[in-house]
Amino acid sequence: MRRGTAGADRSVRSRRCPPHQGRGFATSWWGRAWLQALEDTALDGQQLKQGRQLARKGGVGAVSVRPGRITAMVRDRDGTAHRSDVLLQQLGAGAWDRFLDMAVDRAGHIAALLDREMPPHLVEDAAGAGVELLPGIGDLEPECTCGAWDHCPHTGALCYQVARLLDEDPFVLLLMRGRDERRLLDELQVRSAARAIRPGDGGAAEATDDAEREVRGVPAGEAFGAAGILPPLPAPPWPPRRRGLGPSLDTETPPAPGIDPAALEVLAADSAVRAHRMLLDA
Repeated sequence: MRRGTAGADRSVRSRRCPPHQGRGFATSWWGRAWLQALEDTALDGQQLKQGRQLARKGGVGAVSVRPGRITAMVRDRDGTAHRSDVLLQQLGAGAWDRFLDMAVDRAGHIAALLDREMPPHLVEDAAGAGVELLPGIGDLEPECTCGAWDHCPHTGALCYQVARLLDEDPFVLLLMRGRDERRLLDELQVRSAARAIRPGDGGAAEATDDAEREVRGVPAGEAFGAAGILPPLPAPPWPPRRRGLGPSLDTETPPAPGIDPAALEVLAADSAVRAHRMLLDA
């Protein structure tokens, strides 16, 4: 894994949250896991307490999220502004390959992410593939213009604010790990389509062989003599050699409210793969 943005997706998301009025900053289990990593890493709990106060009072400006880094301007109670960054290692190419292979084999994982959920079994399956999605102790590395070498109130406030963003959308975490939502969905769609033409599928090979058999003609005498006999039903058509491609939903017309064309393309591609396999196995 690596830090920074070199060679990675450079998409950036920016969001400003209003002052926090509730008691806790995270309601989702993955948001709480993020804060647990922060609190396990920081050496001075008093610094984090001050950070929570700054976040509650609206001291955190717009949060910029990009691969390997989150950034915001954080204001002290006296109005002094500091640029605060928290770094998180990105996943390497091999780790992303393992994660995508795992996700495409389990349609429930894709559906959960599209529903802005991160079920525990997704994180567990990723860990089983050697991919750690959530940060652990020591993984959240602080940088702040206040000069602190450990987590200070400013980086603490930033992390508490990001926990709120994670509650709303777990794709924020995946962006920090190196993939934005659009790129991730595109790669899942490609891998889902590739499963339909994976080498070694016996059903597909048999269908191809049958489709290429020579069709013999019928002698004219036999055809004339059988003219008054009701012919048998025709044989079912041969299964297609490979599944078709779904229509592109990327049009100039804006989608209706609540409709995510990218998500629909991924689900349609996955459904086509499964339907094709069922047809070959019938």
